Amino acid sequence: MKCDHHNGEGCSLGLFGGRPSPGVCATCDQYQGKPRGIGDIVQKVAEKTGVKAVVEKVAGKDCGCGRRRDKLNKAVPFGGKT
Repeated sequence: MKCDHHNGEGCSLGLFGGRPSPGVCATCDQYQGKPRGIGDIVQKVAEKTGVKAVVEKVAGKDCGCGRRRDKLNKAVPFGGKT
């Protein structure tokens, strides 16, 4: 999957030294693009409903959302791989 932050030469956010490999880019907490799995859908819903903002305010920026998103994407990926 292509992330919207990848400008063809590297990460426009400067993450991972600015040049993430496709594997690293695919697991990034800042990934923006087509949903890779159910974790991306859950994150979008949490952002749109304001749940993510509340959780980050209570638990801090490292609330574990990225790790849960990655686990859910691996458990229920789009494309049939489990």
